Amino acid sequence: MAETRVLRADARRNRDAIIAAARGVFDRGDEVRFDDFAALAGVGVGTLYRHFPTREALTAAVYAGEVAALCDRAHEPTRSAGENLDAFLRGFVEYVVAHVGLARALATVVDPASLADGGLRLERTVAELLERAAADRVIRDDVSVGAVMVVLHGIGSAIDRPHWKAESRAAVELLLAGLRSD
Repeated sequence: MAETRVLRADARRNRDAIIAAARGVFDRGDEVRFDDFAALAGVGVGTLYRHFPTREALTAAVYAGEVAALCDRAHEPTRSAGENLDAFLRGFVEYVVAHVGLARALATVVDPASLADGGLRLERTVAELLERAAADRVIRDDVSVGAVMVVLHGIGSAIDRPHWKAESRAAVELLLAGLRSD
C-alpha cells in the first residue's frame, strides 16, 4: 500500500533507509527479526513500526520500489519499440536472477492484495511495450499481455528449480522468438 500523505524530509529519509536496509537483507537472503530492520537502517524501532507495521508491509514497499525502477527503465528514448521490449523482458529475468532473496520474501507475503499495485504496473508496462512493438510491426499483433505475464510469473516462481537461471534466460528467449512477426 502506497503512503498517500506527504512526509517530512527526515521521515522520508528514515523510510528510504528502512527500505534500503530491507532490500539489502532480501538480496543477501539473510533471515532477520523484523525489529532488526530498524537497527540496520539506523532508526528506532518506533520509526520502523510507524512506517511499516508488519514485515509484510515492508516487503510490499520494497517490491513497489523495485517494480517502479524496473518499469521506469522500460521506455528508453534512444531505443526502438522492439529494442525496449527485448531489453525489458531480458532485464526482468536478470532482475529476478539478481534479486532471488526478494522473490523468496515475496513468497511469504500472505496477502496478495499488498502486491497488487506492483503487478498492475508491471502489466501496464508490458502492455505498452507490446502495443508499441506491434505498431512498429516487429512483433505479432495477436499476443495478449496476459500470455506474456504468465511467462514472467512462471520465471519468477521457478527459483527453486536446479537450473532455473539458465532455464529462465532460455524461457525469455523462447518468448521473444515467439513474439517476432517474421
